[in-house]
Amino acid sequence: MGAELNKSYSMLFGDIHNHNAMGYGVGSLERSIDVAQGHLDFFAFTGHSSWHDMKAMEGGRENHWLNGFEVLRNGWPKVQDLIAEANSDGEFAAYLGFEWHSSQFGDQCVVFPDDHQPMAYPDHLNDLRRFCVEKNALMIPHHLAYPRGDRGVNWDEFDECCTPVVEIFSEHGNSEEDRGNPTFFNHSLGGRQTANTARVGLGRGLKFGFVASSDSHNAFPGAYGEGLLGVLAEDLNRGAIMDAINSRRTWALTGDRIEVDFTVDGNVMGSTIQTGSAIEVVYDIQGRDEMDVVELVQDGRIVHRAYANPDVPLDEAMGDKFQIRLEWGWGPWGDLALERICDWAFDLKVHNGRILRAFPCLQSGPFVEERRHRVAQLSETAMAIQSYSGRKGAYRQNPNQSVILELQGSAKTVLDLHMTLPSDRHTKSSMADLFVGSDNMRTGEFPQENYQWHRLVPAAASRVSGKVNLDVSAGPSNIYLRARQFNGHIAWASPVFMNHD
Repeated sequence: MGAELNKSYSMLFGDIHNHNAMGYGVGSLERSIDVAQGHLDFFAFTGHSSWHDMKAMEGGRENHWLNGFEVLRNGWPKVQDLIAEANSDGEFAAYLGFEWHSSQFGDQCVVFPDDHQPMAYPDHLNDLRRFCVEKNALMIPHHLAYPRGDRGVNWDEFDECCTPVVEIFSEHGNSEEDRGNPTFFNHSLGGRQTANTARVGLGRGLKFGFVASSDSHNAFPGAYGEGLLGVLAEDLNRGAIMDAINSRRTWALTGDRIEVDFTVDGNVMGSTIQTGSAIEVVYDIQGRDEMDVVELVQDGRIVHRAYANPDVPLDEAMGDKFQIRLEWGWGPWGDLALERICDWAFDLKVHNGRILRAFPCLQSGPFVEERRHRVAQLSETAMAIQSYSGRKGAYRQNPNQSVILELQGSAKTVLDLHMTLPSDRHTKSSMADLFVGSDNMRTGEFPQENYQWHRLVPAAASRVSGKVNLDVSAGPSNIYLRARQFNGHIAWASPVFMNHD
């Protein structure tokens, strides 16, 4: 665990909003489960169920949605059985759910705490809420910042009774505010409406935590760059994870598994507390790459910034654990009529060092039902990687896959990498060299695919810890933490709410 302040909790990562062909996406539910079990701690499948106020579209295009709803309705018995079978306490948590579309009220993901539950098809948000209260289910609004009336959130209808959290990031983009990256451009619902952002919702005095999930339609929960959820849970089982979400012990992630510990007067993220005129905020952020900035946002204003220390000498960088990213992909583009799916295979051995942890960073595209990524740590000194990449269908046109290694070693540590697919190449890269710069490698002559070891990231460059005292007004207030890496990946810790009723 990168952050060590909350030792009573485990940091778990999952995706509670994603799709496949059991709706109007692609890929089997079996694939979704297999992918999720391969690189996540938990997931919820939230098939497309209904859209009560959908209007007719030119050329009957509404049938795209209507046909998907019918597929899920007919397949619901199978969905219930597969999700129940996928759950395994202590190893992997699987949740049953569905997504309810609404132009007027905004889309909602329903996530059940238990197996074998019915779907609901209400025409009003209040009726859906009553159903969720009866079933102890979560009701989570997503892609908040689309315009109101066009499936964006309706803050006037918000009630925290079964909505402890809102989804502020997914493959649609960032709903925290209307200027933050990544912006909305993937779909046809328009740009971000300021009044529908999470920042404005908090400013209205509403109480909610932050989550992110992929909303992938490619049977790929946890798709890198499309959204990921971190939770502080007491155990790896459905009850403990659901308790963490209901208690708002959650943080939203764009992709990299940034570890977040954030307390206010000793209370964890998501807490509601009473304070005096000042608070003590303590944070410990472990990034997966070089950190750009850690910010505290209080009542919509940035009140504190902290930075990492990337400029450390080699001997200091080698005195602690460090991280290195292996990335593969790039390759031919469609204009050359060379667009293809490329299969990869690597065997890695670490000499004079050891692998502490590995963090897969796996994109959802290209979609092929039978293909899988397998990132296996065989020992403290060996890994095996099978993967695939391709530009067609890649999220935001990025075909690349990667894995981040957390290592211990010295300047003499060597990464011995044997690639057998798509070509046979053998390279050795030392920490002394990777501390200075990346090691860029080709699978063949231009325009074939490429791969590289990124420049080494010392612990001092990826970890930011701090303690700060801040003034608090007598009325209701909130404060949350936002951390951003130089590679653009972001984490948002759920707010702590102060002096709320």
